[in-house]
Amino acid sequence: MEEELGKPEASFEEACRDVATQIAETVISKQHDYGHQNILAFREKGLVVRLTDKMARLTNLIWNSSSPKNESIDDTFVDIAGYAIIGLMLKNETFTYDLKEQKNVKD
Repeated sequence: MEEELGKPEASFEEACRDVATQIAETVISKQHDYGHQNILAFREKGLVVRLTDKMARLTNLIWNSSSPKNESIDDTFVDIAGYAIIGLMLKNETFTYDLKEQKNVKD
């Protein structure tokens, strides 16, 4: 995610909703690429492993002032938030809902 999250808005609430919408769009887009099975194979335990990897990456980038070679710090935060959304969807039993057709988004 190259664009900055939380662009100046009229209020905290609007800025929060803007960031949440951007995260949701990323989760949906990736879900179209991966499908349900990659998460369902290990469910919450798999999310813990993925989140541990993301936290290790974030720790390394921030504490060691490393320059990201692949994904930005913002991308890492988005992935962490995305996994939290997926975790809540698993708990609410909504993760396996059908995907709608993906809209063609022009870059």
